[in-house]
Amino acid sequence: MLVEIIDQKLGYTKQTIQKVNTITFRASQFNHVTDRYEKKKLHQRWNQIGSHLVQRDLYSAFLLMNSDTNLQQTNQDLCNKTFTTFLELHNQHIEDLRQVKKSFPLSMGIKQIK
Repeated sequence: MLVEIIDQKLGYTKQTIQKVNTITFRASQFNHVTDRYEKKKLHQRWNQIGSHLVQRDLYSAFLLMNSDTNLQQTNQDLCNKTFTTFLELHNQHIEDLRQVKKSFPLSMGIKQIK
């Protein structure tokens, strides 16, 4: 229902929600560096991407942002072009969260930062 409400509100500005095919996309499992799908346990909140440790949900959003126009899969060329910027923003955001004196939901994996 939330998606329908958002889509309706976007319609006021002649925009629509773009929906990816979650069966073919599998953003939480894909690694654009190795070009492989790596099944992870739900409690694993961090991914090793190349030599970098990234938060799983933020990385999934990065992959979705860099989807092919058909919304079926990640566009690896786009990922390669934008990964450095993503990584800088990711690391800054994680550092900002570390500085906040409050607890976060375990699903964010913030307590797992060393």
